[in-house]
Amino acid sequence: MLWQLVGGVRGLLMLAGLAAAGTLIPWKFGFLFLDPAIILPYTAIAILFASNFTAQGVVGQGEMGAIRSITLGGALYGWLCWVLILGTSFAALASFRERLVLPPAGVIVALALFTVCVSWLSSCLAALVAVQVFTAKAARDLMRMGFFFVVLLMLIVPRFLPAAWRTSTAKLLTGEQLPMVLFTAGPILAVLGLLALRRIPILLADRHLGLSITGE
Repeated sequence: MLWQLVGGVRGLLMLAGLAAAGTLIPWKFGFLFLDPAIILPYTAIAILFASNFTAQGVVGQGEMGAIRSITLGGALYGWLCWVLILGTSFAALASFRERLVLPPAGVIVALALFTVCVSWLSSCLAALVAVQVFTAKAARDLMRMGFFFVVLLMLIVPRFLPAAWRTSTAKLLTGEQLPMVLFTAGPILAVLGLLALRRIPILLADRHLGLSITGE
């Protein structure tokens, strides 16, 4: 069961490929890799792996207890994949530069907490989508579409903001205030994930009612 949830050989190969690709970034940027603007996008790893894990496991499930367990497992899996790939990148940087240099402890802790919350939200949303479709592929495709739509908005919307707003936002995401921003945003995302998860029993009840009406 667990082997199927992580995607089998394909999932492990994807994880290994991303870990290998992650070594190219510190090789290219050197110690500039420690810039939060470069490290922060690694959070996307947790989003993709958590949603894939949960979508694969929740489709076809009718028991809320099982769905909660899979959702929690998906959040943990996504976060562990992030740890593995980011850790591989730090190890590669140490190998290339012959010394280990890490971001400030506050930044690492804030990133870890934020990524846990992002992974949890992604897993909860994947579970919410998965109970409404018939195949894991459909759930994964919908989550990927949503992910890339959000990324597209993040790239386009700043272009229409005043220059002062763009400068302020950049300082928040790259300056000394970044840990506080992440510590603040993380719990908000976690609550949004919990709200999404609490919606699932309603959908399951509606589905059971529909089946009882049709006599199936």
